[in-house]
Amino acid sequence: MRRLTFGILAILGLAGAGVWLFAVGPGSRSHRRVQDRAGLLSRTGVQEFERYLTDVQRESGVDIRFILLDSLRDETLEEFTVRTVRRLGIGRDLSGRGVLIAYEVRGRRLRIEVGPPLRDILTDDVVGERMRDHLRSFHEAGYPLLGLRLTLVMLHARLRRAALAREYDPHAAEFIKDRSRLAAGLGSSVAMSGLRTSGFRGRGAGEETRGRFGPQPTVTAAYDRYLEWVRQDGAEVDVPLFPRATQNYLARIHITPAFADYILFLESGRAYEILERGDFAMLYFTDDPLIAPHFFRRSPEGWQVDLFADVQHTQEAVAAAWTWNMVERDDDITRAFADRYTKVEAFIRLAGGDNRPLPVHWADVARLLTRPGAGTVPGLERLTVAEAAQRIAAARGRPAVVLFYSWGNARTRERFPVILALLRRCQKQGASVLAFSVDEQWYAPPKLPAFLRAQGAPFPAIHLYPWLEGRFSGAMEPLGFDIGTTWGTPLVALLDRDGHVLAQEESIVDRGPGIAVGRIELALRSLEGPALKQ
Repeated sequence: MRRLTFGILAILGLAGAGVWLFAVGPGSRSHRRVQDRAGLLSRTGVQEFERYLTDVQRESGVDIRFILLDSLRDETLEEFTVRTVRRLGIGRDLSGRGVLIAYEVRGRRLRIEVGPPLRDILTDDVVGERMRDHLRSFHEAGYPLLGLRLTLVMLHARLRRAALAREYDPHAAEFIKDRSRLAAGLGSSVAMSGLRTSGFRGRGAGEETRGRFGPQPTVTAAYDRYLEWVRQDGAEVDVPLFPRATQNYLARIHITPAFADYILFLESGRAYEILERGDFAMLYFTDDPLIAPHFFRRSPEGWQVDLFADVQHTQEAVAAAWTWNMVERDDDITRAFADRYTKVEAFIRLAGGDNRPLPVHWADVARLLTRPGAGTVPGLERLTVAEAAQRIAAARGRPAVVLFYSWGNARTRERFPVILALLRRCQKQGASVLAFSVDEQWYAPPKLPAFLRAQGAPFPAIHLYPWLEGRFSGAMEPLGFDIGTTWGTPLVALLDRDGHVLAQEESIVDRGPGIAVGRIELALRSLEGPALKQ
């Protein structure tokens, strides 16, 4: 049997997963989370499972272990799992937050024991659903270990949702409801022989199916049709809703009913935005930080869902405060949407998406969750550097004064009245005022709108998303700004009515008792009166 690594396992996910990132930090020591008494795993396979389960505990505080057995003679599987949980003390150091997965190979039976604190998260339906459909199908197809791996991924997703204080979405539950898939009960043992194999590749689509799951007139319609396709277990992959590369990718994947439900559990009912750029589109989620974006391509027949592009352009992470990362590539997708990429700590995320951090058990991320401005700030607009450049370019037709400032800098706040005096002198001569907060924090300064109102600032509160290296200069230099490898705030530039930069000064609060804006003042005086107002 072919053995798959977790790196390959990630590519089997439909919800956007390229290569898994494993965090390194406290608690990485192995605790024998995997016992392969049946000899199914290679040494590398054991190490991969150990590594993944260790990082799951570091992230969630849940101790998950599994045992592969050849057979049991003198006791039932239930007796074995109960005795093993007690003997190994699974979850004992974590207030009972433990899970044991035991798989008897010859008997083709599996049992999952869930600690009491987790039973509202890993419910009877959740655990039984995975056992009834998912693992049975993988066993019958000859891929029991792959079934176990994907089971871990699905259980992990439940723990992540619980960490975000999310309840099981009633809309999603109704959307995927199927009485035939419901479980026998939490911790029940399930035989896995003599059952049908469902949801696997190899079934060609008929004309009616190909017609229904074809390209759509809008991105929204294509996404809705994709969710409908998933709901039908995605067994027919050769449908024109997907580009050829995605069809080839899907043909290598096993999609069980339970795995389809997992995708629907993640995505159904979530809020999203769609960004179209010519023949490309990106759908990203605005109320859930766990789901990576989807990409779409427009063919002559309509919009198609490019799941293969999802895999190529996103990267999953374990035991980190953010669960996925954008991947920069030298291709059409990156070129179309890279201006929306923003820096969030060490991750690349999407400007305007839900970038809340996941509570991580081993790390102190409370500051990330509770610090002001982690969410939407009333009265504050957020732009990417590309959008700021577009706004500056749109001011042509009249002179403009542009300010980039760091509101979080105490010296800037102290000297803000003098900065505003300069801007008002420019405004008095007919110049429009454009100002952007460029604070390094990925969150928006929550007190900025009130501060600007109190100062009587002649501009609204606008905060720029943190940018990737080279993006600021790449956006501003075509407008005539002189942006080197390093520059200081506040930066002020005066532009004429044709958008040409007449003068630029930076770090204007750090030059002695007054503000040294000599070139700005000279340029302003040279254009005072009718010449400036033309």
